[in-house]
Amino acid sequence: MKISRSTRLYGLLGYPLKHTASPSMHNAAFEALGLDAVYLVFEVESNMLEDAVRGFRALGVRGFNVTIPYKERIIPLLNRLASSAEEVGAVNTVHIVEGLLIGYNTDLEGFITPLKELNLKLQELRAVIIGAGGAAKACIRALINEKCRAITLVNRSKERALNLAQQYKYPNLKVIALSENNLKEALNQADLVVNATPVGMYPNVDESIIPKHLLRSDMIVYDLVYRPVHTQLIKDAIDVGATTILGYKMLLEQAAQSFRIWTGFEPPRKIMLEALKRELGVV
Repeated sequence: MKISRSTRLYGLLGYPLKHTASPSMHNAAFEALGLDAVYLVFEVESNMLEDAVRGFRALGVRGFNVTIPYKERIIPLLNRLASSAEEVGAVNTVHIVEGLLIGYNTDLEGFITPLKELNLKLQELRAVIIGAGGAAKACIRALINEKCRAITLVNRSKERALNLAQQYKYPNLKVIALSENNLKEALNQADLVVNATPVGMYPNVDESIIPKHLLRSDMIVYDLVYRPVHTQLIKDAIDVGATTILGYKMLLEQAAQSFRIWTGFEPPRKIMLEALKRELGVV
C-alpha cells in the first residue's frame, strides 16, 4: 500500500482496541477497488475523546467507526445524526463531510442480516438480549423493526436496561436483572439468545455470560464477540446442538455498510470476508 499526500484517512475509535479486525477488511477493500485510502486504529482513552474527535476534523479524516465504549458518548460531539442513528440512539459510523460530523448506525443491518440468512420467521421469534450498551440497542431496534414476537432485555444493571427500554415503548419488550435464576426463566421460552456484552472477548476467552446447562438444541445462539471466533458461549452452544451465529458475520455486514457510506462504492464483500477470515484464523 502506497501512502501519499492525497491518501484519504479512515479509522476506528474506541478503547481498548487490541482485538480489532476492522483494518484488515477495510484496507483490503480499498486496495481491491484501487482507492487511495487507509484505515487505521485510534485507541483513545476516555478523558481524551472530545480532543480526539476535534482532531479528526482538523486533520481531514474522512470517516471513522466507533466501538466500545463510545457508541453513545460520541453523539453530543457530532453535528448531525442520520435516521439509523436516531432510531437506535447509538452511533458506530461517522462520515465527515465538509467539516460536518454525521453519525450513522450500521449495526442495525449488520445484526439482522445473518438472522435473515437463516430464513426464519422473525416475527415469531422470542428473543433474549443480554447487555444494554450501544450494540444491544441496535439488536433491539432491529428486532422491533421485524416485529419480533417477544424481546427480553437482561442486564446487570436493571435500571440501565429500563432506561433503554423506555426509549422504544415496544409492548413486547420486557426487562430483567441478570442472575442465573432470571436468565433460566427467560431462556426457558427463548428461540434466540444474543450476547451483546464483551464477556468472552479476548483475553478472557474462558468466560461465558450463559451457563452451559441453560442452553438447548432448539435455540439460536448469537454471540457478537468475534475474537475469539469460537467463544466459550459458542463452543457450549455447539456442544448442545444449538444453531450458532458467529460474531464476525455481524462485523462484516456493518463494515460493508460503513464502507458504502464513506466511499459511495459497492463494498467488495467477498474480499472483505476473505481478509477478515485470514485475520481471525478462520479456515
